[in-house]
Amino acid sequence: MSAMKGRFAPLIVANCAAALLAFGARAGAAAAVPAEALAESQLLAIDRVIVGAGPARDAGSLGELVGNDFRMVGHDGARVDRSAFLAASVRPNRPGRLSHEEVRVRLFGAVALVHGVVEALDDGQPPLRLRYTHVFHWQADRWLLVAAQSTPLREGVATAVRQSNPPPQVAAWLGRDPVGDDTDVLRQLNEQYVRAFREADVAWYEAHLASDYMVTQGDGAFEYRAGALAAFARPTFATHFRSFPVEQVNIRRFGELALIEADNPYEMKDGRTGTARYTDIWQKQPGGWRCISAHITPVRVG
Repeated sequence: MSAMKGRFAPLIVANCAAALLAFGARAGAAAAVPAEALAESQLLAIDRVIVGAGPARDAGSLGELVGNDFRMVGHDGARVDRSAFLAASVRPNRPGRLSHEEVRVRLFGAVALVHGVVEALDDGQPPLRLRYTHVFHWQADRWLLVAAQSTPLREGVATAVRQSNPPPQVAAWLGRDPVGDDTDVLRQLNEQYVRAFREADVAWYEAHLASDYMVTQGDGAFEYRAGALAAFARPTFATHFRSFPVEQVNIRRFGELALIEADNPYEMKDGRTGTARYTDIWQKQPGGWRCISAHITPVRVG
């Protein structure tokens, strides 16, 4: 529950009734996914409410925006379920001022990703900046929030996307993708993703990161595919880590998209330990599963 405390309870909802009006909920009537322009405007309106851009908190109205299968990783790395999230929405701990920027909507049929940055400004306290990823799923007649993750931006990390050049040359990946049941395939791809990091196998990432892949790094930086490839090409594990396993894997399927939630409890060569908690989002494309998004949050100790 530590993730639910403090002056910026993780992405709390306010004035939920206004958001419901914004996307024209029609209770009990199934409807097709809205056209792109309308869907984007609906999602932007709902997202503003979810990050706290409103005057009230109403757990009942909030429940209309949050799916029954909602899961969240808070900015301290703690896992938060739907009940805890709804309970936190009524606590009087909103910051004095809130800025909301760098918001982008990515549509994938009945699933949408919204990335953004929120900054909590309280008099006499340093600002708290969080980079977030929200996952929405169109269910019957409305967009429902089904997953969320946020990461603090370290001092000096830019709010805007970090621009990087890709590695100069990437050899073709010569391996074979797993086949069979989608869940088994995704579990194996997740293991390969982590193994490729340990081996600095940038060719694997070149073959498996979608062209529109974006990542929130553990320091809160936001990068395009090119920057991620440049980072994966560096022998980070060999240089700095003693161990970097993958544990607590959970796979959630939403149509042609899948969310893989897992932990990397690591040990560094200097003896320091920690846990990186992540959500990778994969899309089933004609050539196989491709990763479209990754979000990493360090788990705070204590």
